[in-house]
Amino acid sequence: MKCDIIIPVWSNPDFTKNCMESVFKNTDYAFHLIIIDNASDNLTRDYLNKLAHDKKDSITLLRNDKNLGFIKATNQGIRESRAPYVCLLNNDTEVTRGWLEEMIRVAEKKDDIGIVNANSNTLGCKVKRGQSAESLAKGLKSHSGEYAILAWATGFCMLIKRKVIDEVGLFDEIYGMGNFEDADFSKKAQKLGYSCVCAIASYVYHKERRSFAKFKKFNQDFDRNREIFCSKWGRQERILYILSRTDSVLRKEIGRESMKLASDGNIIWIFLKGKGGQEIKKHSNIYIYNLPEILFGSVSLWRVLKRKKKFDKIYVDDKNYEKRFRGFGFFHKAEVIYAC
Repeated sequence: MKCDIIIPVWSNPDFTKNCMESVFKNTDYAFHLIIIDNASDNLTRDYLNKLAHDKKDSITLLRNDKNLGFIKATNQGIRESRAPYVCLLNNDTEVTRGWLEEMIRVAEKKDDIGIVNANSNTLGCKVKRGQSAESLAKGLKSHSGEYAILAWATGFCMLIKRKVIDEVGLFDEIYGMGNFEDADFSKKAQKLGYSCVCAIASYVYHKERRSFAKFKKFNQDFDRNREIFCSKWGRQERILYILSRTDSVLRKEIGRESMKLASDGNIIWIFLKGKGGQEIKKHSNIYIYNLPEILFGSVSLWRVLKRKKKFDKIYVDDKNYEKRFRGFGFFHKAEVIYAC
């Protein structure tokens, strides 16, 4: 089997070179590069020409006379692709040893896994001070084959099975230069029964938004695209569960409920009194906190009140907590709901 790696490029010669070198150095799985040059500067264009010449059996180079944006360039690459797997990769990334093999290993674990993200600082797995991306990646190898469910995949490094592309189609170009097109594609795939996951042991470092930083209208376009996405798929909510009881049945029920909400794109926080939480499956949008049993209610309330980004809904399993949190409603602004 083979994977086509699609890399849209718009200038940034140093980032582009580092990305390409890391792919050839750290990829053992059979691959072919499809590079779309979106009217890059002379330095980048000359580098890509030489690379395509030196590695002509491994690279297809497409060139645009003007910058068409990430989405149109990506769709160009997908049309050119024929492999069973397609991996979208930003040119401001650097891959680590075994990245692609591990993503495909996870993709092949279940037939309904349709889209796989590599683990990354973009998804919260950040390189510590004094640590290299490669050393972080080595530490993740013990988690080979493991994955976490995602609400949707992110396009910085996004592996897609060919059958998903055949059923979903191309990325929606209504999103212009880019932002939310990856989430939109993911939601379409999920609607067809496919899941999006993160391969925990595959690591790709991402120099985030380096290309988008050149767009003067980035924030305006981001807000526009978010409105388009939300009008199609609904708005994201921040939901908190405060569980003071150790009832395993209730926790399993909350686990199932929170998984569904997270898969729909909402962000879920769960405060547990004391230890536990094994009943709740891993998901990128679910955050579990084991708080001390002593002063559990006070600590929970303090954490709610000090948040800058407020919760939309707060579920509690204790009538006294319900009364207390309703009393502070003016400050936290959330709807408080008793979950018996």
